[in-house]
Amino acid sequence: MDLLKSAIEFPILNAMLQKSGVKGLFYLKKKDNQLSSGCAKFFTPEELLKIDTLFKAENGDLILISAGTEHLLNQALDQLRRQIAKQRKLIDPDQFNFLWITDFPMFVLDKETKEITSEHHPFTSPMLEDVPLLEKEPLKVRSLAYDLVLNGYEIASGSQRIHNSELQAKIFKLLKLSPEDIKNKFGYFVEALAYGTPPHLGCAIGLDRLIMIMTKTDNIRDVIAFPKTQKASDLMARSPSTPEKNQLKELKIKAEDYEEIVWN
Repeated sequence: MDLLKSAIEFPILNAMLQKSGVKGLFYLKKKDNQLSSGCAKFFTPEELLKIDTLFKAENGDLILISAGTEHLLNQALDQLRRQIAKQRKLIDPDQFNFLWITDFPMFVLDKETKEITSEHHPFTSPMLEDVPLLEKEPLKVRSLAYDLVLNGYEIASGSQRIHNSELQAKIFKLLKLSPEDIKNKFGYFVEALAYGTPPHLGCAIGLDRLIMIMTKTDNIRDVIAFPKTQKASDLMARSPSTPEKNQLKELKIKAEDYEEIVWN
């Protein structure tokens, strides 16, 4: 980043990043072949040299740095990257860049419970060459899941499903699902697998996101006929609305002291 412009933009970018849940943003600037800033004192000369080499910084460059959990930071820095690219007009609105993303992890470790959970869902098939890793190194197993990204937006997502009952049982065991849980939640599915299921996969397309990109807007609400508000209410359909008493009776729901919704 050019230092002259970034000096003005930095407070704005920092505020934007904090709204994403990240605590803050700091920078190192390259000038006279050296990295410097108020935070440079927290790095050893060896660490600064390593950062300089890693980013291949040139005089006039600015290196933006933040810290946080991987999931939160990836999302926040993605928004930061988009904002910088938009401000500096680095994106060609007439260019369409597609990217297939594969090799998703099959499992992740829940940081609170320290238990293995599914990255997507327990029915995604692992890569066949990774099946032997299920016993001892499940976190290294990759799944047969895939996303299609266009200009930085996910427009399609899908996976190949498990079609072997024995493999599905092994996945359930890794996730520590009891026989009762399996029967209550997925009994119909497990029974269907027992009869033999051919390999199957699919992909769901986010048509609204695709149209958003094609119409050159960055707000998906612009291409949805009845967009919902941040509170999940539909102003056009006036939903949610106050239910009729007979509807609550049919559903065996009892509501007390609720206020009727008034639409202006």
